[in-house]
Amino acid sequence: MPKVLVTGAGKRLGKGIAINFARRGWDVIIHYNQSEEGAKEVFNYISETGQMACLLKADLRDSSAVEKSFKDVFENFGVPSVLINNAGVFPEAKPIEKLNEFDFEFAMELNTKAQFITSKIFAEYAQKGSRVINIASLGGLEIWKNRLPYHVSKAGSIHLTRALAAELAPKISVNSINPGVIVVPDDETDIPKPKESRIPMGRYGNVDDLFSAIEFFATCSNYITGQNISVDGGQHFVR
Repeated sequence: MPKVLVTGAGKRLGKGIAINFARRGWDVIIHYNQSEEGAKEVFNYISETGQMACLLKADLRDSSAVEKSFKDVFENFGVPSVLINNAGVFPEAKPIEKLNEFDFEFAMELNTKAQFITSKIFAEYAQKGSRVINIASLGGLEIWKNRLPYHVSKAGSIHLTRALAAELAPKISVNSINPGVIVVPDDETDIPKPKESRIPMGRYGNVDDLFSAIEFFATCSNYITGQNISVDGGQHFVR
């Protein structure tokens, strides 16, 4: 069975991504840090589908912790062929005069540095033909007022993708995805939402929309690498 590691799989998009992979016959490594309860729910759901699952706890900002946890899980569960770098943070809105170094560093560590750490360690174990898929954001392309650390960190994720694609070729392909407004039932965030009528497709996205792009990058020719696509119903190009 193919295996995938999904970071931040205990809630929101990561939870939906992990479940969608299991529904398509993948075994799943469920990473979490603080969302233990949610991760266990995902584990139980996947186990009920008949797919294999395991839990992986690690603070992705700590390279030594990531290295140890990856090594332990890979030795016992097997090495996945796909890494989904989904974990990230969407900090509260702050005008620049209220921002401090911690605000900036926190976003950079979780949205950019963590993707570098996990990708580097994954590459040490991965077989030729493996994939890394980074979840970036429409905020890596657009500017929303009072979201400076988020924009810079997600733009960093997009450029990290391109740099990793060059560094890890020809062994591993690396691509990224920019979710637009992806609505998760009963789990809203304060991500800026345009009116649905302003989105060309006339609605907000859902996890299935996002997963369509993820599944493509997870299964397409590995000759496709260094690419970044938006799953936003056309929102970006009409602004």
